Amino acid sequence: MVQVIVPQGCGPGGVCAFQMPSGTTIEITVPQGCGPGSVLEVVDPGAAAAAPPVAQVIGAAAPAKAEASSAAYAEAPPAGPAVGIQATGERSRISGVTVVGEQTVPFGYDILGEKYGIVAKTLAPGEVFHSEPGAMVFMSNDVTMGAKFGRGIRGMFSQAVSGEALAKVEYRHAGGGAGYLGMTSNQPFSTVIPVQVAALPGGSINVKRGAYMAGTPDVTASMKFLPARDLAACCCGGLPPIIQNVTGAPHGTAFLAAAGTIVAKNLAPGEAVVVDSTSIVGFENDVKFDVRQVGDCKTCCLGGEGCYNTVLTGPGNVYLQSISIDKLMEQLVTVQKNNNNPASTENGAPAPTEVMDR
Repeated sequence: MVQVIVPQGCGPGGVCAFQMPSGTTIEITVPQGCGPGSVLEVVDPGAAAAAPPVAQVIGAAAPAKAEASSAAYAEAPPAGPAVGIQATGERSRISGVTVVGEQTVPFGYDILGEKYGIVAKTLAPGEVFHSEPGAMVFMSNDVTMGAKFGRGIRGMFSQAVSGEALAKVEYRHAGGGAGYLGMTSNQPFSTVIPVQVAALPGGSINVKRGAYMAGTPDVTASMKFLPARDLAACCCGGLPPIIQNVTGAPHGTAFLAAAGTIVAKNLAPGEAVVVDSTSIVGFENDVKFDVRQVGDCKTCCLGGEGCYNTVLTGPGNVYLQSISIDKLMEQLVTVQKNNNNPASTENGAPAPTEVMDR
C-alpha cells in the first residue's frame, strides 16, 4: 500500500492523479469526509511489493470527472458514515438511551484509548490544525505551534465568553512528508467525542461551555444564548445563559470533551426527557430547552437537584455524561474542608497531630 496526500483544490468527489513509486499514474476519487491534506492508502498497480511511504502528487482534476478511471487501485478506506456523533455502544431496552461507544473518525485520525483518550492526527506539509491551549501531548519534529486569536475582536470575545481561552493553539506542519500530532483534553476523566459537524442538523451543535477540544481550521466555537423557552428556563435551567455553539461547514471535524460514560437519546418530535442539567454535554439545534419544578419545598431543599430539572423536547439527539466536573469539584472541595478540620475524627480515626500534641 502507498500513502498519498490529497492536494489543495481537490475535495470530496474530485479526482486526483498520482504518480506511484513504480512510475504508474493512477486517478482516484476523493471519498466523502476527506479533503485537502487527507492521507489515503492505495495500491501501486505497477509494484509487486510495498512502496515507499508517500507518493508524488502530479495534479488534481476537476470534480466533473467524478468517476475513478482505473480498476487497478484499491479504494481508500471509508471515512465513516455521514453522522455527527455515533451512538454505537450498548442500548438500554428500558429507556432507549444508547452509549456513545467507539467512534468512526475521518481517515487520517486515530483515537487512542476508550477513556481519557488521545487524538492522533496525520498532518500533510503545510496543513494546519487547531486545539484549546494545553491540549498537545506529542507532535513530530517539523510541526510548529503558535497562539492564534479569534476572527477579529468580535470573534475573540465570542470565543472567550463561550468558555474557551482568548486564543487557540495553531499547529502547522512545516516539513516534508507526513507529520503527526497528538492531543488530549484538559478536562479530567474526559472522553473524546469526534464530530463530523457538517452532518449535524444546521451544520452545528449546542454544547456546554468549554466542551470544544480541537478541530480543523474551519471549525468555530462561539457563544450562543441558551435557546430556552422563556426567561425562567434561561435563568433556572442549570446551564449558564450563554453556551457554546460549534460550527464547521462544509467539511469540518471537531473533537469535544465530556466526562465518564457518554450516552445519547434520540428524541422523536414532541418527545421529552427530564435530565440533570449538569449532565448535559450537548443537544442538536431542533431540541427545545425548558425547565420544570422538582417538587415540593422538601424535595427542592433535600433532593439534591435544586429547585428545577431541565426538560429537553425533540426532535433531535441529546448527549449526556455520567461525571459532572462541577459536582466533582464540589466533592473535592468538601473533602479538602474535612481534611482541614481538626475535629474530624469519625470512625475512630486518630486526631490530627496538632490536637494530639495538646
